[in-house]
Amino acid sequence: MSKHRNPYPSRTNQKLYFARLQLDMLAEALADSEAFNSEPRALSAREAAIWHLHTGLAALFQELSKFYKVQPAACSAQALREAMAVRGARSPEAEIILGLGEDSSSWVSRLSALSATCYEPIELPEMQFDDESPARIAIPLVMTEEDQPLSASDLEGLHEIHRELTNMIRFFRAELVEF
Repeated sequence: MSKHRNPYPSRTNQKLYFARLQLDMLAEALADSEAFNSEPRALSAREAAIWHLHTGLAALFQELSKFYKVQPAACSAQALREAMAVRGARSPEAEIILGLGEDSSSWVSRLSALSATCYEPIELPEMQFDDESPARIAIPLVMTEEDQPLSASDLEGLHEIHRELTNMIRFFRAELVEF
């Protein structure tokens, strides 16, 4: 047994754990709806969970890079595919993730889209003015779509992505042990 342990699996596990902690904090913040900062705490935990899930996938590719002896370590499926192609080999794991990324309904695509929204500027609510009122009071319009952040479907989607990523990591690791 080598005296040097591979740090990559533990980093991947840590990212999954951090994502789960953030999802728990998100649930706690939403349960405490009477607190004045409930929604900002929930949005913060949601964004942190998305970030940890996304970087957990990147950590998986670093772990696979170590297994395939790819230097420098790849942080995405495409980077791992390209590094392996240079050597005349392929990574079935990268191909699976890239295939899932092409399906817009897959957890990989949803995670990628959620991660991209974290970099978009916040949309300020539109203001409507009552022209007939001398005070011209502004009334913010609020969207109530079901898939908005913090909706039930959004929360279930985040939990599903966490489950799918965890299962995918376990599957890949089991295959690597057999290899």
